[in-house]
Amino acid sequence: MNHEYAIWLAERPGCSAGLRMKLLEHFGTAQAVWESTERELMDIPGLRQHQRESLMEKGLEQALLILRDCARLDIRVISMEDTDYPAPLRDLEDAPIVLYVRGTMPDWENTISVGIVGTRRATSYGLNASRWLAANLAHAGCTIVSGMALGIDGRANLGALEADGTTVAVLGCGADVCYPPAHKDLMARIVEHGAVITEYPPGTEPRAYHFPMRNRIMSGLCRGVIVIEAPEKSGALITADRALEQGRDVFAVPGNINSPQSAGANRLLREGGAELITCAADVLAHYPEESRHLTPTKALPDLSRRRKERPAPTPPSRITLSAAEQTVLDAVKSGADSTDAIIEETGMMASRVLAALTMLEINGMLRRDGARVLLNPES
Repeated sequence: MNHEYAIWLAERPGCSAGLRMKLLEHFGTAQAVWESTERELMDIPGLRQHQRESLMEKGLEQALLILRDCARLDIRVISMEDTDYPAPLRDLEDAPIVLYVRGTMPDWENTISVGIVGTRRATSYGLNASRWLAANLAHAGCTIVSGMALGIDGRANLGALEADGTTVAVLGCGADVCYPPAHKDLMARIVEHGAVITEYPPGTEPRAYHFPMRNRIMSGLCRGVIVIEAPEKSGALITADRALEQGRDVFAVPGNINSPQSAGANRLLREGGAELITCAADVLAHYPEESRHLTPTKALPDLSRRRKERPAPTPPSRITLSAAEQTVLDAVKSGADSTDAIIEETGMMASRVLAALTMLEINGMLRRDGARVLLNPES
């Protein structure tokens, strides 16, 4: 398979996922899109001038570099033209035309894939619920899909692993980039017992706008999505909305009525956007025929006792910071505790401050708590 053409199309600036799918449907293959003339592109309804200009840039150098990086890093490339492309994604109007995979993907057509999403700032109730539900569903033979983020997502991936089940993490960065850095060991275990999947090529750092796009893949891969502890404004609710748009089932675990972390999930239940569940059996009851064909894992681990969690790894002692990153770090050390305060303190452009904050967070030197920017004690 000549994946360079699919990668070329996936990396066209100014072309949305929906437009790339439209082009594939019109021309048949990514190579045919690459071979198209400007006159042929003018026949595509709604195609703008800057998009035609982008599609007329026929160089394959970037795509070939990405393929070499994938070979070096043992990352598999799967395009929509491959037979092992995940079947659940094929019916999406904005499906990713290229996926980068580490590990082994499940047999999507012969499993019940269940997504579990929620807040990064979870309570102990939410963390335990996520881990317990994921472990029980994985033990029953389901595939657990989540985002490997701090809080609910990472705990769902962990619960599936503890039940010797299969789990998939969908990333908002390259498959060789661990975000958050504290989940390095978790990511290694997911690769060994499942897969990490992304539409971003190797080396791509996490960016805020990547995660809403990532969410459509998470929900698209699943038969149903469970929401656990989602505030009123959260990525988990975006995932739930996408799941509903895609015709997937949405479930929610009821939360503390006095907890802001549960406000969004509770509203979903109140307004009928999700079905209330309290155990794995509630989810499996929606798929009685498929459930009969699942293969359970070995005995479910005892998750009733709270285990001592591993501390997050200490940030590397030697990190080379850019001038912008050092300036932002110094500003936080001097008392600037929000993005606006850092911009005012440093006089830097907002885009540079946000980019520096992202890298400092990845390196474990800063952390964000809502709008606040906090210095990690080790820094």
